[in-house]
Amino acid sequence: MNNEEKLNNNSQRYKFISTNDGSVGLYNYIVDDIYHSIYGAREEAEDKFVRPLEFKKNFSNKDNLKILDICYGIGYNSKALLKKIIQTKYKGKVSLDIVEIDKELVLLSPFVKDGFFKLYPEISYLLLHSFGQELVSNEPLYNDLHRVLTSDDNKKYIEPFYRPLIKKLKKWRYINTSRRTMKAFLHNIYYHCISQRNKKPYKCLKLNNFSIKTYFEDARVVVQSLSNQYDIIFLDAFTPSKLPTLWSLEFFRELYRLASDNCMLLTYSNSASVRHAMIESGFTVGKLFDKCGRHCGTAASKNPELIKNKLDEYDLGLIKTNAGVYYRDKNLNQTPEEILEEQKTRKLSSNLESSSHYIKRYKKELEHHA
Repeated sequence: MNNEEKLNNNSQRYKFISTNDGSVGLYNYIVDDIYHSIYGAREEAEDKFVRPLEFKKNFSNKDNLKILDICYGIGYNSKALLKKIIQTKYKGKVSLDIVEIDKELVLLSPFVKDGFFKLYPEISYLLLHSFGQELVSNEPLYNDLHRVLTSDDNKKYIEPFYRPLIKKLKKWRYINTSRRTMKAFLHNIYYHCISQRNKKPYKCLKLNNFSIKTYFEDARVVVQSLSNQYDIIFLDAFTPSKLPTLWSLEFFRELYRLASDNCMLLTYSNSASVRHAMIESGFTVGKLFDKCGRHCGTAASKNPELIKNKLDEYDLGLIKTNAGVYYRDKNLNQTPEEILEEQKTRKLSSNLESSSHYIKRYKKELEHHA
């Protein structure tokens, strides 16, 4: 059984963790990896995925904005972007496609204490409006989520506004159809959290301008079925060494096909192999820096002008070493173990310089020219 199958079959898949900015993160037992930085799940999303977009400059003039969020998890990247869209009073249409194999996490995402709800309750309302019907109509899934959301052990991780409402939801489900139940649930959120904020015209959020779709499948299957030209793509999969399926050359070629001419693809990974695969796919690639000036990820685009910090001589040299050997997944259907083994074999037979030797050599050359 591979990691993706385990995600759907293990009841003890994750645990909540508190992060330093007050938002809630997750740790995945199956993959043995964290979904979010302990330094701050919300701040990480804003720093690595939203701030580098320079949204007002690069995207606010579009009439239709198409977004693809791969490995949505509990939604911090999409939520941070929706916050930016609301902040800038963007007037166009927004289409958000969510790809996440773990359905429970997606349905859990509007309820966790994420740091957005107090000032931007519209975000969780938009998410629930789009996929909340699944919550009330899927009995086994609803029972699992109800247990998680009402557990005293999880109390500090769930947005306080929702806990009493979730308990009411159980009663409504017994006396109403699922559609009427969700309508009542959404009405409560809108009335108590949003209607007062929308009374002044300049604050009014046109909820009908947002379209959100969810795809609960292997991302490799999903991207091959899509035909949209996306303006923004987030790739937030588990680390390449743990889940190489979403970091292969073939996967990035699919993302290149789906990218508009002025699309920005953002990921937290600084991996030389990932950057090499992006370049081989046709992207111009650059580095991301956080607000403290530290490397925090990678940006890619078909339009070189959108890449603010292009890869420098050191980065390009590293790509040519053993560390830059990218993953291959010829038919986009291999297991993680097969992909890792194939890459290992190519590395051993490549005779490329090791990354450690390259780094030492590069430092010596710098000292020599200093």
